Amino acid sequence: MHIEPSVFKPPWGLSNQHLQTILSSVGPRRIKLSRIKRQLAKSATEHTLSLSDDIRLLCYHSVSERAPAKALVIMIHGWEGSEVSSYMLSAAASLLDEGYDVVRLNMRDHGNSHHLNEEAFNSTLLVEMVEAVEAIQSQLSYERYHLAGFSLGGNFCLRVAAAAHDHAIRLSSATAFCPVVHAELANSALVEPRNWLYNAYFVRKWKRSLRLKNLHFPETYALEQFARLKSLDDMNRELIPRYTSFTQLSDYFDAYAIVDDRLRKTVCPCYLHFAKDDMIIPVEGVERINNHGNLQIVVTEHGGHCGFLSNWRFDSWQDERLVQIVSSFEPTKP
Repeated sequence: MHIEPSVFKPPWGLSNQHLQTILSSVGPRRIKLSRIKRQLAKSATEHTLSLSDDIRLLCYHSVSERAPAKALVIMIHGWEGSEVSSYMLSAAASLLDEGYDVVRLNMRDHGNSHHLNEEAFNSTLLVEMVEAVEAIQSQLSYERYHLAGFSLGGNFCLRVAAAAHDHAIRLSSATAFCPVVHAELANSALVEPRNWLYNAYFVRKWKRSLRLKNLHFPETYALEQFARLKSLDDMNRELIPRYTSFTQLSDYFDAYAIVDDRLRKTVCPCYLHFAKDDMIIPVEGVERINNHGNLQIVVTEHGGHCGFLSNWRFDSWQDERLVQIVSSFEPTKP
């Protein structure tokens, strides 16, 4: 496996993984990104993608002021995130500034989309994400397309790139930051006592999603079924067999893993980024990915989970890196 040397070095006092993770979305950076959120809300065009089996997903198309656009970058957020997650807003703004158009694609039951589909989201729903990328490309014509994802969105991004050869999908690159390698590893990390804050965060967000599903589909989602559940372990054991086709949690986790040869057939160069101090995605999982020459893996010493804050202005190395990757595919000028 080819692993590139670390290229991210946080400033003094900002190397702690919890600071990197938390400050990437709260405090001064959240205030900074609120302006970008308002601007994108005004300028982005919302699209409802109609897919097979009456599935509908939301996405948001933003056009750079630097016409003509160099390419389109389709971005996928993480679990219980959305098109307005901090990393999505920040990356979108950086890409738009550099002349790239952007689509922020919402997974099922993320953002304001809980009413669109009765069946609840689960992480194995790759087919609809493949169809969504295919639909976006059929509706929005560009010379080049890039795919990018964060955390679970990074996992989906890579799996789409591996499945694209069977579909009308063109990709120049796929870039993933802190992608879920095997959810069994991530789940084990999240339920550790030292990660109680992140466990509680995802429990709260997942319960919020289920309450919204109950609001729109009360006969399918009964509040008493999950109100008593206190941890991710409890919720996974109770809800995965109830709302998916998997009876064993281990089978569910394995179904969307990117270990072994799962990424062997990717249709484009793929760039994977991990941090050694990521408390949610254990870096040990990288060793379980078989590389057939199409993957470039960066492992940094610091960065936390999708943090990678490069200075005390809270700029993100993730954004710089994504722009660097997509711009490397631009035709050279004579």
